[in-house]
Amino acid sequence: MALFRLIPSNEVIGYVLYLVNILIILIIVYRLYSEAKRGGLGLNAARLIKFIRYEASSYRKGTVHLMHLSILLGVSLSIIFTLIYPLVYGNQIAHYVMFTISLPLLLGLIMALAWRLKVLARSFRVYGELNIEETVKHRSIALQSILIIVITLTASTLALSLFTSITYIEVKLALSIIDYALIAAYYVKPEVNLYLNLDLDLPSLREAFNLKDVLEGKVDASQVKAGAEKLSDFTDYELRSLDACVEIGACEEACPATLVGRPLSPRMFIRKLKYIKDTEGLNADLFKVIIDDEAWSCTTCGACVYNCPIGVRHIDLIIDVRRRLVELSRLDQKKSTLILNITQYGNSMGASNYGRHEWLRELGVKTVKENPSFKHLLWVGCMGSFDARAREIVKAFIGIIKAAGLINDIAVLGDEETCCGDPLRRLGDEGRFQEVALSNIEVFKKYGVKSIVTICPHGYNTFMNEYPRLDDYMKGVVVQHHTQFIADLIKKGLVKVRQTGEALTIHDPCYLARYSKSTKPQRIIATSVGVLKEPRNSGEGTFCCGAGGANYWYDVPEKTRISGVRLSQLTETGAGTIVTMCPFCNAMLNDAARVRGFKGRIIDISELVQESMGDSH
Repeated sequence: MALFRLIPSNEVIGYVLYLVNILIILIIVYRLYSEAKRGGLGLNAARLIKFIRYEASSYRKGTVHLMHLSILLGVSLSIIFTLIYPLVYGNQIAHYVMFTISLPLLLGLIMALAWRLKVLARSFRVYGELNIEETVKHRSIALQSILIIVITLTASTLALSLFTSITYIEVKLALSIIDYALIAAYYVKPEVNLYLNLDLDLPSLREAFNLKDVLEGKVDASQVKAGAEKLSDFTDYELRSLDACVEIGACEEACPATLVGRPLSPRMFIRKLKYIKDTEGLNADLFKVIIDDEAWSCTTCGACVYNCPIGVRHIDLIIDVRRRLVELSRLDQKKSTLILNITQYGNSMGASNYGRHEWLRELGVKTVKENPSFKHLLWVGCMGSFDARAREIVKAFIGIIKAAGLINDIAVLGDEETCCGDPLRRLGDEGRFQEVALSNIEVFKKYGVKSIVTICPHGYNTFMNEYPRLDDYMKGVVVQHHTQFIADLIKKGLVKVRQTGEALTIHDPCYLARYSKSTKPQRIIATSVGVLKEPRNSGEGTFCCGAGGANYWYDVPEKTRISGVRLSQLTETGAGTIVTMCPFCNAMLNDAARVRGFKGRIIDISELVQESMGDSH
């Protein structure tokens, strides 16, 4: 018993407190195991190593992830110190070592506490703006307050590790009991949710059904339901998001819709669904607490999911609500027109598809029929095919290809090119999306397409991340965005650019940088041409232009424009030239520039390269 002596033998309090701590720690471990097992994975070494690696590297995403890591490590260190108390009690050096190790975590916990208080203060404004009912509001305040207490207790127990006095030890053990009990109740599900969702990335929007199976008679069409009207319509991983959310507020902080005063807070969207789940069960009608414009406000930019440190899948839930709204035909004229245009004309612009690529003939671009030995299919896209400004981007890109001597390596589909389907899926029309996608894949098979190059990040994401889940043929097709293609030409020396010294800033498209994690090619190009000045939100942490999620084609109530906010972020760098990589981003930022009187330039990266080639070609 001497080994486990916490305090003099005539004292019982220390022993009792220690044993209670051990009991609660065992409960935490059991709950972690049982929740993971319920999620279908259980705790295994390989998965745990992957989880630890993810958590250890997550600080790169920003301050919130760093604070979350501090909490996780702080709790872990506190538990370890509690477990080894019988071995180190009275050893002053051991206490000093523990406290020294704890110091950086204490700083992180203080930051986390400040963040929590900030989110709580902001919540009162959000409650008012979104007309959150009192019961949901009170539950939200209570949860946030509890998590503030957990952070405070964890910081306190770490700070008390400095002292060897029995009084301080008893205080530390008493506080740990409360801390660990709250952790067992509130922090297990969030961490397990992240553990289970590690393989789900932003492109992992689920298929509600497989249209091929329906068409082949493998699935009864009458049993197909795409959207969610009741909570029971959500999948297990979506429902876990409701239980996992602890209102960290990182989603809300990063959400462009919330920032501009749209009727959406990703945090409260999740919390309202959690409320009816707890009060009415899985058969509850989610439209009791969700209004249509909440779902339509989302740009699907992915900032909420990317910034959530515990893996909540806001977008998946929002898209499932949209799918149900489409099923119910609760669409305004602009949304209905978008669906009609793609269905009737084969493109999102509502133009006749006949002669779609005739204007490319004068640039020397042939169709796949005329150039059957092509290496790369140039997917021009709806904007690139019909929008006058976007056509200039395509022309610049083709000019670069010509300069590299590769014009005969590319071809277009001509009238056989249609919409890629991205607007349909993001709007919530899953059936038509899959119909369009499968039709396009058959065209690719027909012409033996093995490589696709596109100027549109939405098409790029759809072809690379979503089509392969519908047909294995697409797993063998190389998909490139034009930034990647151009950067490769520069690297190979096929295109030479001049360093102009011009001050440039880059606007990273959400579907290129955050969804597809492609951030280096555009920076290689920009720094080869000018001096790059990064905006406050850049790379995978970029800020939306406002066009995503099919928002380009319809309107929702808002106090200001998302594109205006993004333009301000870009112009505050002092750069006179804004470089875009998406025709939709270019259009949105140009609109904002006209309204706000921006005197600089907004050009596509292909136009930047074509300018800088000068007389070298």
